[in-house]
Amino acid sequence: MSLIYETNTSLTGIELVTQVPQSNVDFYRRCVAYASFLLPLKVPAYDERHMDDGKHYTKSNINVCYAAPRSKRKSRDWFETQLTVAKEITRIEGYPEKNVPFYVVTDDGYWFKAHTTSDGNKQFSAVGDELIMGRWLKGRLAAAGLVNPVNDTQLDVGRTGMITREMLEEYGCDALYLKKTGQTALDEEGIPRDVWMLSFKPFEEGDDD
Repeated sequence: MSLIYETNTSLTGIELVTQVPQSNVDFYRRCVAYASFLLPLKVPAYDERHMDDGKHYTKSNINVCYAAPRSKRKSRDWFETQLTVAKEITRIEGYPEKNVPFYVVTDDGYWFKAHTTSDGNKQFSAVGDELIMGRWLKGRLAAAGLVNPVNDTQLDVGRTGMITREMLEEYGCDALYLKKTGQTALDEEGIPRDVWMLSFKPFEEGDDD
């Protein structure tokens, strides 16, 4: 399978997100993993997009934008994403503590603050903007030509913008890899925060991850 590499511009100029040089990414990639977790992405197969009993695909995952809108007048933003992590993972020693912010550096050079929230510590999201994680993750798939962003999710009756297993298979990755680097960085209040690396790409021979 030929791997797809792309330039994601969906986070360019977004507040609370910083781009870092490749040398920084390489540094964190080489860091020893003090803890690491594989976070599977929950998505339907192409033929399951319209299943009545498949509503769980729109309630709390990367396709949450297709859930009922919060307002009758406004659809959910296509980039709205919720990463729901199974309790079998959140209960593992070393998983980020609930409501304690940390920094994320992504494998493609973005830097932002994240946290884990909700019952059972199951929600993994960026701090301050619920669209950041979706802009990063879905933006990668869009840049690879696997899906087109949807302007109005409620009008997308064919659910052409829904992320499917087939898209992830073509992309070559169906999970996120989260690694605690052992490094810290000071936040805007001068508080040291752990730095974690977040990757969304196929593993390659020679990867430290």
